[in-house]
Amino acid sequence: MSKSFIKHFQWKDKLLALIVPLLLLILWQSAGPLQLVSELILTPPLTLFHTLADLVGSGELTDNIIVSLQRVVIGFLVGASSGFILGIVMGLSPFLKRTLLPLVKSVQQVPEYAWMPLLIILFSVGELPKIIFIAIGAFYPMVFNTFQGISGVPKNYHELANVYNYKNYRYLTKVIIPGALPSIFTGIRLSLGLSWMFVVGAELFGCDSGIGYMMIWGRQMFQIDLVMSGLVVIGAIGFVLNFILEIIEKRLFSWRRSFEGGIA
Repeated sequence: MSKSFIKHFQWKDKLLALIVPLLLLILWQSAGPLQLVSELILTPPLTLFHTLADLVGSGELTDNIIVSLQRVVIGFLVGASSGFILGIVMGLSPFLKRTLLPLVKSVQQVPEYAWMPLLIILFSVGELPKIIFIAIGAFYPMVFNTFQGISGVPKNYHELANVYNYKNYRYLTKVIIPGALPSIFTGIRLSLGLSWMFVVGAELFGCDSGIGYMMIWGRQMFQIDLVMSGLVVIGAIGFVLNFILEIIEKRLFSWRRSFEGGIA
């Protein structure tokens, strides 16, 4: 199959992917003039664009984004690193797997938002409960995906470790983690995505900054354009974060294919 033929279909797929969003935008913009829905309830895209431009110009949007991203980064690092370590420990130790895995699965059944009232009682309404709340969201995808990746490392990887007499640290970094990398990276993507979603929930409780706070303020003042601007920003940043991780994933997997070729 020629490269030009493949490129033709790739461009065709990209164009098709734009049709539905464009149609939705046209319908959205036309909903007000056609009196399908009140503009007080559904802000038109052009009005929303002007609102976003005003927020950017005033610096309010940038400040709130920075605050939210800071909370996400800290909460993600705490939750994902904890999940990563626990996933490795359970994956390498059958005893700890039998001991800890049922407990982790049981605690996972508690809805994440149910933790917030308890966190506020224990730590008041400062930054700490928000960070812990975000960390809880990042913890579970990381621990389970890391555990599955470690448990699923192919037998020939272990045989290679024995041939080269890899022990302890070298065994972990040269064999186990590279073999479990796809599952681990899936955990990273899910953890970061949930961290970004959870920050909005965290900012609903006793907060004076962040995207979630901006949306709550807009709801209280009945500024629907402010609320919808927050939704657009959340979706856009989530898309960018996922796009960046996809690029990193492709680079890592190209390295992993080389790694697998060397041990085949």
